[in-house]
Amino acid sequence: MNPSEGLVAHWPLEKDARNVGQASLPAITRGVTFGEVDGRVAGQFNGSASRIEVPGEALPKLGNGDFSIALWVHATGEDIVGDLVNRFDHDTRCGFNLLVQTQTGMTQTTQSNYRHLQFGIDHAQIEDGWTDCGRPGNAVKVSSMASIEGDLYVGTFENAAGQTGHLMRYCDGQQWEDLGAAPPGCNCIGSICYHQGSLYAATGRYNPNGSLLGDALNRRPGGNVYRVEDGRWIDCGVPGQEGATADDAPDRYNDAHTDKADETVCLTSYRGDLFAVSHHRCGVYRYLGDGHWKMVGPEKRIMSCTIHEGEFLALINGGGVYCYEADGEWSYRGAPPGSTQTYSAVTYRGQLHVGTWPECEVIRYDGGEDWAVVGRVGYEREAMATALYNGKCYFGTLPMANVFRMDGAEFTYMGNLDNDPDYYLRRVWTMAVHNGRLYAGTLPSGRVWSRQMGVMATHDHLLEPGWRHVAAVRDRGELKLYLDGKLVSRSARFCDAHYDLDNDQPLRIGHGVGHSLKGALRDIRLYQGGLSAALVSQLSET
Repeated sequence: MNPSEGLVAHWPLEKDARNVGQASLPAITRGVTFGEVDGRVAGQFNGSASRIEVPGEALPKLGNGDFSIALWVHATGEDIVGDLVNRFDHDTRCGFNLLVQTQTGMTQTTQSNYRHLQFGIDHAQIEDGWTDCGRPGNAVKVSSMASIEGDLYVGTFENAAGQTGHLMRYCDGQQWEDLGAAPPGCNCIGSICYHQGSLYAATGRYNPNGSLLGDALNRRPGGNVYRVEDGRWIDCGVPGQEGATADDAPDRYNDAHTDKADETVCLTSYRGDLFAVSHHRCGVYRYLGDGHWKMVGPEKRIMSCTIHEGEFLALINGGGVYCYEADGEWSYRGAPPGSTQTYSAVTYRGQLHVGTWPECEVIRYDGGEDWAVVGRVGYEREAMATALYNGKCYFGTLPMANVFRMDGAEFTYMGNLDNDPDYYLRRVWTMAVHNGRLYAGTLPSGRVWSRQMGVMATHDHLLEPGWRHVAAVRDRGELKLYLDGKLVSRSARFCDAHYDLDNDQPLRIGHGVGHSLKGALRDIRLYQGGLSAALVSQLSET
């Protein structure tokens, strides 16, 4: 087996970004340093300004033929890894992308994907319609959704006197496995996330009045966070319980600012700590262990949390955005113009974008305290669920429960997911990327839908820190992902003729689709043709 056969470009990244393969490929380098990282010489990327670009006119044509990318990536212990290699035209949706994706800021559910390896191609292809993946349990709202260690999980809000929120795992078709009810007996599991090797679930007493569904019929308080292991629900305490208004205080249930610690949302794993928000209390809470939580500020009611360029940000009821510096210390990052509730966030092409109320605008962070309006999402009022999927951003809305794709300053209608005429307010509340598809959950139908845009192979498991060998292969109508020499994911089959990937964009290394890379790269190889499993294994041993 000859590792040079079919090799058209090779960037060792030992002391510069020169190609040593067959073609003459000039590279533009910015902010990349070269040196030893954990025993190997590599190019080091800082997670913001560093990047390498190879001009498009110098690159070999890929067309609709097979090709492969092989590289070594050093993933730090940070939550964000980011873009590896891509050549993608965002205007025409043509090209490929290879990245390690962390998705946060998802309308209180917060962390839908965590350090997942993803490889996608597209040529403006889209599956006909959305696939109905069923109703998890008796869900009225799919309150939370996350892809965790190879499975798709949701938490439900169920609105009957004897019903409680449930944790559900997707099986196939329209089938869901019930993993148990919220132990406090409350009506909602409002957030789930993966932290330090375990699944965590946050419970709550959700008030459906805000969605014009009337009073909750089960009004048992929640607020507990649980670590779920092997069917056991291990109580980790109630964020915000200390100093909270007693539950038997005068009835303020329909007031959004009850100051009761009865609903926990926004679970986020950040730099080894678990953070949460008590929805009706101010501030963010950090888990101290043994059931104890510490309020770390700010003195604001939080709508959601996100991680961008390694920083932990709180999106505020009132519109502003704050950055966590240390317990009790937050820096102000300005307020997206016109927003009174900043609901959701997504990092796209290295920049933070947020979804807002009441004009349903997507607004981009430009640094300091500066924000710029990208555009309005349809004729909606609230941009809720968000996801970066196969090189493009998608937004779910209120009050019509539509999905839109962001195309520059325009938003392309992608379909309606809840059209019950008996309800005025309908929402696409959650999204996650899983098994190569985009999933979305709704209120009030409580159903999950999925759709494929282009083709993706996704390894829905946490990418462990350290040096990891990655190979992304297009081979005879199928995408394959290899990790450390082993096949870990395959895409759905596709017609090669529909995926001509030629475009005039540069080859981008370390930036370009989602988060800018925080880590190191070495020995990047571009092949024409699909690498065999044996050759991938051989490359992973070098």
